[in-house]
Amino acid sequence: MPALSRKLKKRHLTIVGVWIIFTVLAFAYFSTARLVNFDVDNKLLEVDHLQLGRYLKNYQSSQENGLANSVIHFSKPNCTCKKFSQDHIQDINKMAEDNQFSVTNVVLEQHAIIPATPSVAILDAFGEVIYFGPYGQGLGCSQTSGFAQTMLNNFVKGFSANIIIREAKGCYCSV
Repeated sequence: MPALSRKLKKRHLTIVGVWIIFTVLAFAYFSTARLVNFDVDNKLLEVDHLQLGRYLKNYQSSQENGLANSVIHFSKPNCTCKKFSQDHIQDINKMAEDNQFSVTNVVLEQHAIIPATPSVAILDAFGEVIYFGPYGQGLGCSQTSGFAQTMLNNFVKGFSANIIIREAKGCYCSV
C-alpha cells in the first residue's frame, strides 16, 4: 500500500508541476502578445518637434492673445487600450486645469503622423511640442508613472524639453 501511495503522490506532483509550467507559459505568451511598439510603422522616424508642432497646431486651442498651452489627447474608437490610460488621463487633466492649460480630445480613425493611440501631445503657447507620445509603457501602460505627467510637471516648474517618444512597448492601437 505505501508503494501505491508514493506512486500517486509522484503522479500528482508531476501533474501539478506541468500545470504550473503551462500556466506560466500561457501568461507570458498572452501578455507579450499585447505588448506592441508605439510607432510600429515608423511614422515619427523623420519628424522632429518643430514639424510635429506645426502639424499639431491644428488641434491647439487659441486665446485672445494667441495660442494657449494645450494638452491634446488622441484616441481611436473601439481601442481597448484606452481603459488602461484612464488614470494617466485624469492626472494630466487635473494638472493641466490647475495650470491654465486647455484640454482637447481628438478621436482618430487614421492619421499621417500620429502612429497610435492612446497618446497625448503637450504644446506650449508658441505651438512647440513639450511632449508627444504614449501615456506610459508596459502591460496596461502601468510600468511607468507616466511620461506625459512627468513632462507636464517639469514644464510647470519651469523646465522645458521637446520630447517625442518613438520607442515604447505597451497596449497601443495603430492609427
